[in-house]
Amino acid sequence: MERVLVIGHGMAGARLASELSRRDPELSVTILGEEPQEPYNRILLTDVLAGTTDESELGLTDERSAAEIHRGVRALRIDRKSATVSAGDGRTYGYDVLVLATGSTPRLPPVKGLISDDGGLAPGIAVFHTLDDCRRILRLARDCSRAVVLGGGLLGLETARALALRGVEVEVLHAVDTVMERHLDAEASSMLIERLARLGVAVRTGCAVTRTVGAGRLTGVQLDDGEVVPCDLLVVSCGAKPETAVAEAAGLPVGRGVLVDGRMRTADPAVYAIGDCAERDGVLHGLVAEAWEHARVAADAIAGPLDEPPAVAPAATTRLKADGIELTVVGESNVPAGPAGEGPEVLTSVDRDGGVYRRVALRDGRIVGAVLLGGAEAEADRIIGLFAAGAVVPEAERPALVRPGTAAEPGRTAGPDPDATVCYCNNVPRKKILEAVSRGAVTVGAVARRTKASTGCGICRSKVKALIESASAEA
Repeated sequence: MERVLVIGHGMAGARLASELSRRDPELSVTILGEEPQEPYNRILLTDVLAGTTDESELGLTDERSAAEIHRGVRALRIDRKSATVSAGDGRTYGYDVLVLATGSTPRLPPVKGLISDDGGLAPGIAVFHTLDDCRRILRLARDCSRAVVLGGGLLGLETARALALRGVEVEVLHAVDTVMERHLDAEASSMLIERLARLGVAVRTGCAVTRTVGAGRLTGVQLDDGEVVPCDLLVVSCGAKPETAVAEAAGLPVGRGVLVDGRMRTADPAVYAIGDCAERDGVLHGLVAEAWEHARVAADAIAGPLDEPPAVAPAATTRLKADGIELTVVGESNVPAGPAGEGPEVLTSVDRDGGVYRRVALRDGRIVGAVLLGGAEAEADRIIGLFAAGAVVPEAERPALVRPGTAAEPGRTAGPDPDATVCYCNNVPRKKILEAVSRGAVTVGAVARRTKASTGCGICRSKVKALIESASAEA
């Protein structure tokens, strides 16, 4: 029997094990997971920090497999010649197929004082990547009078808003002039910063932190102009980098990530890489839906495809999960407009008084990117649906794409079409959710266990809840 060894038991590794089990329940699958916990949804950690989600809701209970799982075990060395992996538990694991699902690690900027003499983070400083990181931030926040979040990307802003909900005075310091600069232009960034300020989160852009301040206890951070910003909690959120060390030491080709082909296979035909650690066609993929697509593709290559219609690739959609803010980003959200007839057509609508911003980019009549800030959450559904379907939008209908006020009827979040997608990460249609409700799944968690809806990026949790409430009212 072929032996599959998976290094990494996060969201990508757990999904791969589930996909392999669906294809061949008798396949021998062993997983080495560095964290001691069962696999959990990292995307919802900021909700735990904010107090809107309990730790008990993080478990990936929908990922079922017969894999042999070793928790708290770090892979130390891959010997490709003998097809073995030496691990931190003192054991050596053999394989016929090896899958790297090692994820990523937080990127630390060159700020003096972040690291203590013992090599760990200095007192009062945290990163935010794992459940243990979340617990550390919560412990530090209990006695915190003022926090600084270093980095105004998606995670940094979510972290700041979560701390504000905990009653902590918080300021975000961002090195460039635009927050979430990969996704937003200057106008959208400015409007988002204004909205955050009204919710208790101060944001300062265009400033560089050079060092921490305080001997033995954090009291602030110093900027490059000499100003000291007081704080007794510093959360560093400056992006992540693929975890490639074990692959590189084994002689596998590595660029920014572990290099793979279209089947997620490395230069060694017995070794695959999926999720955040993988680089395919020069691109790193950081969204959970993309990691799950990697898992499906790799499972097809290892155990053969399922006897069912081909899976639809998930829409590249991101949502800022910050209470009081509706921000959805789709695809190439910040792509610049091109010359008439030559580049993307970009439509925008700005209502600063109402806090509503819309930007939709089309190429050959198809949506390739969008930013939707403010308004009702359901207003993004049509855009996401058109983007996912690759549908051509008639020229006469395009102005309506950026016109606010086109939200779906409450309880009809995905529209009346029973085949309309509600959960894009897992391609779960409305009818499947309603079927689960009719069979007794009356909570978001129960629906998730039956359908996988809401177990990815979290965008659809409120939509699933609305469908449950609507169906229950009609019963």
